Amino acid sequence: MQVPLGVTREYRPSGLEVTLPDAPAVAADALQQRNVPDGRFQAHAVVPARLSPPPTSPLGLAGYSGSGPDLWFSSCHGGAGTSTLAALIPNSVSAGRYWPTPVPPGQSRVLLVARSHASGLCAAQAAARQWAAGVLPNVRLLGLVVVADAPGKRPKPLKDLVHLISGGVPQVWELPWVEALRLGDPPDQTKLPSAFARLANDINRIISEDAHA
Repeated sequence: MQVPLGVTREYRPSGLEVTLPDAPAVAADALQQRNVPDGRFQAHAVVPARLSPPPTSPLGLAGYSGSGPDLWFSSCHGGAGTSTLAALIPNSVSAGRYWPTPVPPGQSRVLLVARSHASGLCAAQAAARQWAAGVLPNVRLLGLVVVADAPGKRPKPLKDLVHLISGGVPQVWELPWVEALRLGDPPDQTKLPSAFARLANDINRIISEDAHA
């Protein structure tokens, strides 16, 4: 089955931090909206990871109001692959290294994304722990996408770590190494393994079920 393709969509922080009343350092108007399909939303301030609700993780908080996308991809670390995945799933957006937190009573659907090396998985574990603590009530975590960081068989300690993390998130999808993507080939010109289609199908099913609930 062919994976439906779209354009890469992402939020990017500008790095501007200011001090606002009743809040520590936050970044005001620090997000840029790019190629957002269908519904429109307005970016608000972001909270750096170090100031996010404990237990902290590598992810900060990115506030917004209005109708957000069907799905957000949140990167547990740099280079996880959220922009590539956002190009493969219609009406999805890369949130970068942030939790997208809508104004109540809104709720965001989020997939965490991490590479399968030790530092990436530890970052994912910290993000999953933060979500499980209940400090992100407007975030609906759908699960974790683990993207292979190298070709070949995964070492047992890393396989064990993925298994451990899987107990703390609703679902885990594992995507294999794709050399063409590493070389910069556009996803729509790349023959992707079936695991990518399974991910797209699962997400489409979840969104469809939500629409009919």
